Amino acid sequence: MLHILNGDSARMGLEPSGIPGEFVVWPDVLYEGPTPLATGEEWIAARTQPLADLSSRENEEVAERYRRNDAKLESFRDHDEVIFWLEHDLFDQLLLIRHLWWLKERRAGDADHAAGAAKLSLVCRDVYLGPLQPEQFLPLFAERRPITDSQIELGSRVWKAFCGDDPTRLLPFATTSSHELPFLAPAQRRFLEEYPSASNGLSRTEQQLLRVVSDGPLTKDQAFRASQNLEDAIFMGDLSFFNIVDALASAPHPLLADDAGRIGITGTGRDVLAARADHIALNGIDRYLGGVHLTPERVWRWTGSSLLPATA
Repeated sequence: MLHILNGDSARMGLEPSGIPGEFVVWPDVLYEGPTPLATGEEWIAARTQPLADLSSRENEEVAERYRRNDAKLESFRDHDEVIFWLEHDLFDQLLLIRHLWWLKERRAGDADHAAGAAKLSLVCRDVYLGPLQPEQFLPLFAERRPITDSQIELGSRVWKAFCGDDPTRLLPFATTSSHELPFLAPAQRRFLEEYPSASNGLSRTEQQLLRVVSDGPLTKDQAFRASQNLEDAIFMGDLSFFNIVDALASAPHPLLADDAGRIGITGTGRDVLAARADHIALNGIDRYLGGVHLTPERVWRWTGSSLLPATA
């Protein structure tokens, strides 16, 4: 039995639970950096630098971890059952659709349909796995469900759209509920909210950050916790958040100021938050969201219900 987990915290709770099997952590911050429709070395080459920047690890260390974890995934045919343990938030729902696409590709590549030899199961509830005690994993394990062909097909379609260069292809998946993948639509909508706002050029995360410090300076940790309280489903780690803080504070026209470890909003930040100025017009943009590379010359803006191509 092979267990594919979303992070080390879940592994630390699951391993001593008494549930048998081998435990593999396959985390990837898929809402950051480019995501080519690829596997193997092409995928690793695209993903290594963003994760190295995020984790402050050396590139080769990150690449080797990818290779080790991918090798465990590729061994799934050697197990009688493979169980994917995932959550309802954006981080995990992106992992889920990537895994489902990967499974479809493996099935298509097996002339004898050997991919069907392993039973494929999914644990996915609106429960965060990291804080669970070992005994709390047991009922989730008992309630696991087989991964269906329709789930694999739907997940594969969404992942292909996510990796494409036209983000409007994600809109139907963000607005239509799915019985097969019930947490998919809200997660995809939350992803689309990371596109720059049509009103001021801020992503939802940036908007929330400026809002929570607008009443007075906070430490980075305090700002992180306050911002996460505004989320319906927490998905972002503190390192990703702190990178956003640093980017807004070091921009040519800073929206944040760091005063002895406490961050506060600048006058420019207040103007942008109030939509009297535009963040991208002031500071530009160079960011990947899935397969889309946002630059001042090619930027998509989120209106609250749709995406529009525009220049800064």
